[in-house]
Amino acid sequence: MDDLVRMVNDVVPRFVPAAHEGGDQRVSGAFTVRTLRHYQTLGCLSAPEKKGREARYHFRHYLQALVIRKLLHEGHSAERIHPLLHQRGTDDLKQLLFSGIEVLTQPKTATKARPAPPEPWHRMVITPGVELHLRALPAKVTQKFRQHLLDQIETRLRQL
Repeated sequence: MDDLVRMVNDVVPRFVPAAHEGGDQRVSGAFTVRTLRHYQTLGCLSAPEKKGREARYHFRHYLQALVIRKLLHEGHSAERIHPLLHQRGTDDLKQLLFSGIEVLTQPKTATKARPAPPEPWHRMVITPGVELHLRALPAKVTQKFRQHLLDQIETRLRQL
């Protein structure tokens, strides 16, 4: 477990660059064995494989821990993290880690309704650390649409 914690702490700045620069205490400090066990108890991290008295962690656990750190950095609670990671395969975890994560919450209802299919998003990396996510692009991107989009971006940037 110590090796897993060390590996996570060594690589997390690549996925969460500002994690060690203050801010939310859940991500500003190093991941610890205690933190790892906490998220394992909550069900966000799979139980390790048991070999006698030894617990063995694998690549899947490593990916889960990195995704947990990324989601914590983005301000998500364990209540939101658990369903995102529950029963996800290695490829799904890689996708969550290497791409933007969009968490949609739906109001709790007495009956389980079939979830709507996810809307397609178009992700454009503007520069390292800056991405533009567009939903439902028009069939033809016109100059008028581009200008409108640029005006909206400029307005939002001025609000910072």
